[in-house]
Amino acid sequence: MPAPPIYLHYVRFNGSRTTNYLSFTEYLSVRSAVQYLAPDAIFLHGDFVPTGVYWENLTSEGLISHVHMEKPFDFGKREGKLKRPKFVEHQADLAKLEILLEYGGIAADFDVYFLRGEKIKKILRKNKAITCYGDEDGNNIGFVAGWPDSVFLKAWRRSYEDLYVKEDWNFNQAFVSKYLTVLFAKDVYVADNVCVIRDTESVVEENSPQLRYFMSAMAVHTYNRHGKPQIRSVADLGGNTTHRKHLLRTIYRNLEIPESEPGFQDEVTIRP
Repeated sequence: MPAPPIYLHYVRFNGSRTTNYLSFTEYLSVRSAVQYLAPDAIFLHGDFVPTGVYWENLTSEGLISHVHMEKPFDFGKREGKLKRPKFVEHQADLAKLEILLEYGGIAADFDVYFLRGEKIKKILRKNKAITCYGDEDGNNIGFVAGWPDSVFLKAWRRSYEDLYVKEDWNFNQAFVSKYLTVLFAKDVYVADNVCVIRDTESVVEENSPQLRYFMSAMAVHTYNRHGKPQIRSVADLGGNTTHRKHLLRTIYRNLEIPESEPGFQDEVTIRP
């Protein structure tokens, strides 16, 4: 029986912090997927079509397609009265889970960069879902993957209906996910060194042990929105080498990704 197709899904809705154009670093996220993940198709789900030269570049090559999707509002409905979501990002998080439960594949933020696609595909051949370790408090939904029959994804999606906490940015996307990985440990692979928050702006030596370890991950969530220096074009990739600049230069130049460092750990072992 042939393996099911693996789709990559991005989600973007109109919101207070949303821009209508695709930025250079977001363009490189898609390029990283094309080059190092090689999914069967890439989709952007949302309620508007981006503009700008980078979006036009990708669509002219047929690398990404827009799928219209309205913001979901099924928050807290078990209590008999829907809760209005406080953050558009919560709506995007819920949309990711709904998309995976319909189509399967991988859902990622635009500041996630893929490095080892074959590793991700191998995990998905053995597991019903992948979630992303964030820190000791919970996981991160910036990178999530799985199949429509994943009980982990179904339970996670249901949490937004049954116990949505609108005032807490992390409750449903981080705390609930961590709790469910214990309940459904056989269903889900918890990826490490992808979504951990780290210093990506310190100057490092090329080919240093720290840089090689950083680049050993299957993907890297850089959290570009967290007050980091803006990288608006290839010109901003010059100068001193930082973890993030090295990552983005590698993608821009479509360089070969070296083997992971010996002993590199990319899974968090869940113990019920």
